Amino acid sequence: MAERILGKIEWQTEVSGLCRCPGEAQHTSPNGKKDCRVNVDGAPTIFCFHSSCVSAVAEANRCLRRELGGSPWEISLPGGRTLRSGDVLLSGGDVVPREAVQAQARTAGRDAAEHLVLETVRVLAERFKQDLFEVFRWPMERILQDSPLEVCARDPEDQFRTWLKMWPACSTVWIGDVYSSGRAEHRSHFRPVAEWYQIGPALGNFTCGSSFKPGSYQRSNENLNGHRFLVLESDTLARDEVGAIFAYVRRRLRYRLHCIIDTAGKSLHAWFDAPRNKVAERRLKAGLEVFGCDPKVFTYSQPVRVPGAWREGKLQRLVWLDA
Repeated sequence: MAERILGKIEWQTEVSGLCRCPGEAQHTSPNGKKDCRVNVDGAPTIFCFHSSCVSAVAEANRCLRRELGGSPWEISLPGGRTLRSGDVLLSGGDVVPREAVQAQARTAGRDAAEHLVLETVRVLAERFKQDLFEVFRWPMERILQDSPLEVCARDPEDQFRTWLKMWPACSTVWIGDVYSSGRAEHRSHFRPVAEWYQIGPALGNFTCGSSFKPGSYQRSNENLNGHRFLVLESDTLARDEVGAIFAYVRRRLRYRLHCIIDTAGKSLHAWFDAPRNKVAERRLKAGLEVFGCDPKVFTYSQPVRVPGAWREGKLQRLVWLDA
């Protein structure tokens, strides 16, 4: 059925293969042999590394899921195992039965179809991880060269004030140390952008990816208000590796990248526009965690490094900034 929709498929496993992108005519950059794949387990999915073919791929995915989901099918796997429609084949070879997926969805209080999509996103991310780091490679040297604005050599005050311009003027932003939260005296760490512009990065090394309600003194999700950024980082990937994830989210998924911050430690922090809805956010985060992103930073009230502050004698600085 998949080949009837996509034409010839070069199967690499029982459930995953390379195929011609249904939107290949819309590609704006050269095609590669491994650019497009189809997976028939879980929620059947066609995935292409190009971004210009999104609408054609989405329509083909709807057709593929309608065809494969409309009639039960089975595939015999090595070792006498059987994969049925709706089952998920993990990278290690284990099969997650569709009944188990449905039970997990009930436990999580989530729609069974959406839970299946999330499981599929995780499995596909694991399958595509190696190719992603090759196709979207963006090492630190290139990040510095590619910045639309030259920012890395600016002085600390300029770094900080440049970063503040990303926020709407009405935003109440938290800046402090990890424990500058939870007591009435911590209100001084929750200030409007205009006040921070005058004060500078003097009250701490950290901020958050979301603004807060005016009058807040506790850094919590309940007090979030207004503008939000999705901050991405990894504790396991080197600087020359994590840039591939930033490039993928920016170029392939088309999220706006506002800045990249050198934390003066081992990692880089990339600030993106937050997803527009909870469904898109859950699916994006499911894949990013498999790629190696730190899920703790996905929490909008989680402390992250602010540019212009010093960390053990090293400057936390902007290294890439959108014009």
